[in-house]
Amino acid sequence: MANSVQILAKLARNAAQVGLTVNSQSATAVVIENGSNDLTISYVPASIQAPMGGVDPSVSPYLGIGIGNPGKIQIQGAAGATFALTIDTIVAAKVIALCAAMANNILIVGSGGQALGEIRGHEDLIGMGQ
Repeated sequence: MANSVQILAKLARNAAQVGLTVNSQSATAVVIENGSNDLTISYVPASIQAPMGGVDPSVSPYLGIGIGNPGKIQIQGAAGATFALTIDTIVAAKVIALCAAMANNILIVGSGGQALGEIRGHEDLIGMGQ
């Protein structure tokens, strides 16, 4: 299971290194300055019911594809009800690129909490995605 605190801290450090303004950082979210549409990055933990591949989780709980699922990184806009309004500037595009450097799938969420889209994570981890 991934450690969301370290993942978010790394995203905040990387954002600062590429010249993005980190408005706030906590154990549950990183907020990137994007004018009136600040972007909140958070981590959605994987929901793993049991390992796949015919392995009995009661006998071997740590075997099977899927047990190492990295979860998802979520980007939520402050002002966007659509994908185009959420990813509205070059800063937002840089935030997507920053998050895409991780192995995780990326969820794009509107200001009302509605899912607007999902970008697939690294192709070498397809068996580990949700």
